[in-house]
Amino acid sequence: MPQLAISLLAFLTWAGSPPINGTYVATAYAQTGITSSGQYTHRHVVAADPDVLPLGSRIRIRGAGSYSGEYVVADTGARIEGHKLDIYMPSMKECRRFGVKRVKVDVVSVGDGTRRAARQADEAVKADVENEIARGSIGAAATAIDWAQRNSRP
Repeated sequence: MPQLAISLLAFLTWAGSPPINGTYVATAYAQTGITSSGQYTHRHVVAADPDVLPLGSRIRIRGAGSYSGEYVVADTGARIEGHKLDIYMPSMKECRRFGVKRVKVDVVSVGDGTRRAARQADEAVKADVENEIARGSIGAAATAIDWAQRNSRP
């Protein structure tokens, strides 16, 4: 009987939490500096509600145009609640051009909310992007921006 009670409690806890894969509202920010995870802002960083996507989570964003790709949740924000994301971009011009989009999010892994997890996830995202570019394939990790930057290098 105790096993049944634990299973029921686990189910109710899971059933009561919002699904983390799905549609999110994405905006952009260009505030340069240190994120909530202690890392400097850079491409492939997003801010998310830590109650939905804890620090250190790795996600793939689809439907974000040239910003579709793999990201690490390395930041939070006071106005980022629920299924909202704020994608870091290095300029306000890019942010304005991006605007507000409804995007699809697939969670690669859920972080544990620590700075260490965010650092490890960031390293994994960077490696995924580099591997994808080296293979000459596109679609999962690398964004169109990554490809454009790679092609503009001497």
